[in-house]
Amino acid sequence: MRTMWRQAALAAAVGALVLSGCSAEQEQSPKPSTTLTKPAIVVGTVCGCSGVSAPTHGRVDDVAQAWAASVNDSGGINGHPVEVIVKDIGQEPSKALAAVKSLVEEDGAVAIVGPITGTTGSWRQYVEEKGIPVLGGVPSDATFLASDNFYLAGSPNPVITYGLAKLAREEGTTKLGVVYCSESPVCADSDALAGKSAVDVGIGYFSVKAAAAAPNYTAVCQTMKNEGVDGLFLAHITSVDVRIAEDCHKIGYEPQFYSSAGAVGNEFMESPAAEGLLFTQSNAPYYDPSVPVVGEAREAIDSYYEGLTDSAQFSAVAFDSWIAGKLFEAAADRAGLTSDSTPADVARGLGEIDGDTLGGLAPPLTYSDTDRSYPTCYYVGEVRDGQLEARDGGNSICLDESDLESEVFATIH
Repeated sequence: MRTMWRQAALAAAVGALVLSGCSAEQEQSPKPSTTLTKPAIVVGTVCGCSGVSAPTHGRVDDVAQAWAASVNDSGGINGHPVEVIVKDIGQEPSKALAAVKSLVEEDGAVAIVGPITGTTGSWRQYVEEKGIPVLGGVPSDATFLASDNFYLAGSPNPVITYGLAKLAREEGTTKLGVVYCSESPVCADSDALAGKSAVDVGIGYFSVKAAAAAPNYTAVCQTMKNEGVDGLFLAHITSVDVRIAEDCHKIGYEPQFYSSAGAVGNEFMESPAAEGLLFTQSNAPYYDPSVPVVGEAREAIDSYYEGLTDSAQFSAVAFDSWIAGKLFEAAADRAGLTSDSTPADVARGLGEIDGDTLGGLAPPLTYSDTDRSYPTCYYVGEVRDGQLEARDGGNSICLDESDLESEVFATIH
């Protein structure tokens, strides 16, 4: 029976979901291939490419352009170049719907590929009415569990958050605390989800919210210490998470730090306070080039933007943009897309995807009409000796049937 993805309230988005941005030092996009003469296949994306988190996620659209360039330099899609048009809405959700309408009605985009924004709920109805498929982006985005027009390209937030709670229990944590962003109501959903997961695995829970613009987080740390929190889940953007860890250390509070999904970034490697931090993720370890498919992707990205993957602005969120592009390639291959193809053709290609891992970049993805299901595997990593390292050889860990009986998953089966 077709799995219906509803009840988005249970699917939380970590703080990084809504706080993405672009660098003021961003380089020019790679030049279009001069060897492809057929009309382009146009796709669009929306990002918060300016604003408070620009220092952390400022290269997201560079990764999208690197993906397009790599496709075009490899012959395009059935001989057609792919063109990615990025709409920057800053941190203003009021601009999101107009941006998506412009991509579809003015630019002719046949799909929205890799949106890195917390605004999907504001334009969900529009893309549903127009039949525009939305591919990839941040797997923790709750809209991907609520709409059949949105195609998840990694394990959703219920899976990685429940996995994090299991990890915390295994590490000996008795009370899990979470610090989540105050900038958007969607961030508060992570509080409910993490709290439920903690209870289900048998550990205590406490939470507070924090603003990215706060001068320091000493009060947050002191509150967590007073509450007896011995495992602290940092669920903000990476730069804020690092500041929280550093402020906690300053007052002698050193819990086991945890993080997950889009909140993980290279900045964790730059601070001694983040040493030993553990995290769960939705997709293959973007930070570990020893995983062949990851190494190949990083090499391709750096060939267009030298040093990008070693920068502080390369993160799980940025890599989600690359994975979304690969998902579009997979759909295009199955549908035989050309410049004359329609959004319905893209959706048809997606409907033929069954158990595809995109070469190992993602857990098995299935969108067939008879069995559209969400992935239930996650990846674990840690900060060790100033580096991000994959645990378990970079292989995924899958929830078992007893885990999936948790109420956390009851309304999204």
